[in-house]
Amino acid sequence: MAIQLKDRMRDIRDFLRSHRHERQATTAAGRHFGDMESVLGRAASMIDDTLNLAETASRSVLSATQKHELVLWPLSDYFGDQESGERAFRRHMYRAARTLARTLEADAEPPVIREAGFTAAHEALRRRQGSMVLALKNAAEPEKKHALIAGMLAHLIQEICHSALSDQAAPPSRQASKACILVFAPGLLTSALMAFGESLPVSDLFDIATLAISARQDRMAHSLGADQPISDLAAIFEALLIHLP
Repeated sequence: MAIQLKDRMRDIRDFLRSHRHERQATTAAGRHFGDMESVLGRAASMIDDTLNLAETASRSVLSATQKHELVLWPLSDYFGDQESGERAFRRHMYRAARTLARTLEADAEPPVIREAGFTAAHEALRRRQGSMVLALKNAAEPEKKHALIAGMLAHLIQEICHSALSDQAAPPSRQASKACILVFAPGLLTSALMAFGESLPVSDLFDIATLAISARQDRMAHSLGADQPISDLAAIFEALLIHLP
């Protein structure tokens, strides 16, 4: 319920901000909505203040959330303890996605980013692919780990992108699918790379993963709508896991 509430508040804030910008554009064109602009601005500010207050309060209770730098865990760690793993996965991937959304080109529409989407993807993988999660815990050979983790990444990115794209009023376009890949895939890939050693800092792995996903965004976006999306995406992820540090 708390996750859904935060997501709904963010949706309302984004809605108010978008209409505020529309009002500003209309005013610039010669029509004046001074009172309405003031109401929309105050409403958006109130929601911002509420979210900031909630975040500040949570930081005072949970010391782990006091760090502002990018935090990611190896992928298998998110599927150890169910409750703490899901909570960390949701928070870490949400922050990574928000960071990447800010780097999109000006003409690219960022996908809907909701914590509930990451929770649903985590739950779906545990429920539908539990054998894969268990097999990863017992896998020792790098080749087997590559294949298992690539499969997990394929399932996760499909679930997350499906959740984000299903919020659109119109059928998802290729551009929308590419934006989803660019925003959601690098965090997942970084987490997967961490499972094969800690020779590089998380920030460096994140940059490498972002560049690698960016170079393959068209192919991955096409795979989302393919007849066999999981196998197509898993093949791409496995090749990346083999060749990236």
